[in-house]
Amino acid sequence: MHMLAKSARSALRVLPAQRRALHQLPPLPSAIAEGCDPFLSKRTTSLLWNQWQAGLLQRLNEEVKGTPHATESVVETVVNTARDRSSVIAYSYASLALNNSFFLSGLMPGAAQPNPEYPQPSSDSDAKFFGKTLATAIAEQYGSLPQLKLAFSSAAMGMFSSGFVWLVKDEHGRLGIVPTYGTGTVLVQQRQQRGPSDLVAGVQDGSGGAEGEAPAQNAGLASGAPTNRFDSLAHGSAAGAIGHNLYPLLCVSVFEHAWLGDYGFWGKERYLERFWDAVNWTRAEHLWGTDRV
Repeated sequence: MHMLAKSARSALRVLPAQRRALHQLPPLPSAIAEGCDPFLSKRTTSLLWNQWQAGLLQRLNEEVKGTPHATESVVETVVNTARDRSSVIAYSYASLALNNSFFLSGLMPGAAQPNPEYPQPSSDSDAKFFGKTLATAIAEQYGSLPQLKLAFSSAAMGMFSSGFVWLVKDEHGRLGIVPTYGTGTVLVQQRQQRGPSDLVAGVQDGSGGAEGEAPAQNAGLASGAPTNRFDSLAHGSAAGAIGHNLYPLLCVSVFEHAWLGDYGFWGKERYLERFWDAVNWTRAEHLWGTDRV
């Protein structure tokens, strides 16, 4: 998942390295600056970035000011505070900022999709990992893209608390669906870093790097048993076979504030259906094709 880390350098603007200190919020990702129809309205994307993301960074700044963490990137703060009980608040703000940025940076309005009638990884994509395209991996491990969507959405519908659901690859080229609850992130598991230390993650942090991935560890594939249309594929085909390092390809927020404004209290299912119309598959393919493990 060094994408989750490389984007951390480009999604959160900070002061020059020698004076690196307080995090500053850059503009909303350009692809969704005018909203992300039909998934999220302009008002919601603005709230998620200009209020939620900005508030997380402001509170993170307040927590780390005057501490060694004040000169760290968001990713470094997540890793360095994950197992420190005295830094649980700083960890939580940093982790949520990381996850929220990765989520929003992976969206693209339906009208901007290169092929809106077929918004999925193309079989002739140059993005390959272990000699496979993302489309090939999805077909082999889930049967089809619709089945992957159903498994992913089933996991999200099965979460009755806040968090994120991630589609990840491991170091062996296997796909997994991983839920993280509350302030958890796939960068760490049980508050212990399990991926490479030279991360370059998915939260922009203004230090200039391109989008990348951030490896991490989590328990295998997600499961859920909701009593709705997302109940038949709660378990992924590779259940129990996910590897040690996880590299995120995309994620969706399962925080109520992400869908409440556009879909209402009981709009989670519709929110998850429309999420697939806004996935930036070009980005996901790029992350899949990055063979660094």
